[in-house]
Amino acid sequence: MADNKGKVATADKKNTAKKPAQGANADLFISPALSAVFWILSVVIVASAIIGNYYYTNFVVVDETTLGRLTRVAIVILGLALGLGSALLTNKGRALLSFSRQAYAELRKVVWPTRQEAVQTTFIVFVAVCVVSLFLYFCDVIFLQIVRLFTL
Repeated sequence: MADNKGKVATADKKNTAKKPAQGANADLFISPALSAVFWILSVVIVASAIIGNYYYTNFVVVDETTLGRLTRVAIVILGLALGLGSALLTNKGRALLSFSRQAYAELRKVVWPTRQEAVQTTFIVFVAVCVVSLFLYFCDVIFLQIVRLFTL
């Protein structure tokens, strides 16, 4: 009898451990069908912006003024932005947004060097590159003379 109670208690602990993880994922992800709808919508919007721009510039014979060109470019940019926004509503897009938020949080934790440290490090790297390049130049000259000695 004691063994059964212990097994039930262990099963309850396992179930409670899974619930928060499922709740966190439920907030992040949507159903696969709705995600597919957003992908299709995104592809349709981007394709219509590209095809519409191509058709308008090649087959519509209108003297395009600066305002007309600006309007066309603004519509294409708006179409691309709407397509990107629709793609960000998918499961992959939400995962990308979550990743970018986490990356930004980690980036804020970075301790950046001061201006003086950056200048000093740059100077050290510059000097090291000059020394190594001179060393390689002298090695090249010496090996060239050795090859000339044996070949001529």
